[in-house]
Amino acid sequence: MQTDPSGIVWLSDSQHVSIDDLVELSGLNADEIGELVESGALEPTDPSHVPWTFSAECVVTVRRATRLRDELELDPHAVAVALSLLGQIRQLELEVARLQAQQSRI
Repeated sequence: MQTDPSGIVWLSDSQHVSIDDLVELSGLNADEIGELVESGALEPTDPSHVPWTFSAECVVTVRRATRLRDELELDPHAVAVALSLLGQIRQLELEVARLQAQQSRI
């Protein structure tokens, strides 16, 4: 994980982060991250390997989880449900964009 003096974290798609990195970057504690894993909102790269590591894209997810928890005062289960719904919305938006692009070629 690389950080620059401004506090920006540079992550690559192939990079993995530890649970400690997620705690540091998100504001969630290890138990909350564990609950997100148990609920399926986060997936370790290899669930059988302890300590867990995560793909770098999970940083975005845990930061979103922190915002949901703090701004909407959601409990961990509600955060997991909200993350799931946001993920489904994102997939639907991508599908609509794909279909629109396909239709515009016709």
